[in-house]
Amino acid sequence: MVYPPSPYSDAPAPAIPDFKRPDSHRIWQLLAGIVAFVIAQLVTVAVVASIAGIGALDTASARQGGSHAESYGLGIGLMAGGAAMFVLYLLIMRFIARAPGHGLRGKNKVTEFLLGLTLAFVILGTSVGVIALAGGFRITGLTARDELLPAFVLALGIGLGPAFTEELLFRGFFLRIFDAWWGWVPSLLITSAIFGLVHLGNPDATLSGAIFIVIEAGLLLGGAYLLTRRLWLAIAIHAGWNFMQAFVFVSPVSGTGEAVGLFQVEWSGSSWLTGGTMGLEGSVITAALGLLAGIGLLLLAGKHRTLLPREAVIRKQRAAKA
Repeated sequence: MVYPPSPYSDAPAPAIPDFKRPDSHRIWQLLAGIVAFVIAQLVTVAVVASIAGIGALDTASARQGGSHAESYGLGIGLMAGGAAMFVLYLLIMRFIARAPGHGLRGKNKVTEFLLGLTLAFVILGTSVGVIALAGGFRITGLTARDELLPAFVLALGIGLGPAFTEELLFRGFFLRIFDAWWGWVPSLLITSAIFGLVHLGNPDATLSGAIFIVIEAGLLLGGAYLLTRRLWLAIAIHAGWNFMQAFVFVSPVSGTGEAVGLFQVEWSGSSWLTGGTMGLEGSVITAALGLLAGIGLLLLAGKHRTLLPREAVIRKQRAAKA
């Protein structure tokens, strides 16, 4: 097989940090990353339980059925879990990988984050527009004012928490390390498949919805990492995707249950159109748009020569030129 010119050749390489894969001890990184993910989930559970306990002592909250306390608790708990995962990732990259800040450094962080949020909004907004034209979505009113803040905090947690915990695990550890071992094609397919299938554990998830997540989100988020060789674009797409589903379009997120957001909405029609209990991710419209966006990112990555062969091939190419 003939590979494209290596970024280690005399030709100028793209100005993207971290792209020479300088990190080491990759098996230990994988194990530590999985442990960090578990710890992040435990932090989420602990914070949710603590806030629920405080809410139970609040008689006003109890009279409201505790729904606000539950929303605040879960939202804050998810953000706490994401923060814990972020700190643990930094520690792993410093002390195990010996590559401090790997995947996070670079002057374009803010730009990539804003682009990620924009891309998520465009994909989901277009999907909802098509569904609405087909008669599957309509806004019936505004959510009551006293429900908005807890709904916003919950949606923010659903956005930021999984964006950091899942992206740091799946793209920050799995895709990056598998890419170094096997090259980008098998690594992207494997991590996308795992990413989609783990969502089957959600209470209202469907098999078709999980497969659509493989197609739309796995390839899209993986393509975002492979293009930039950083995590900010993927984190922003994931965060914006979840937040806008929950708060703006008031759709279930990955089969986690009914959402409460900015509007009161009505979804109707085939689950293939609307996504059903899985939410927008289970819609064939969203799957098609996410797939097209993911392919677009991969084409850009090919243009900018950030789709690398596996590390063993690069070593042979460098040795041949020595």
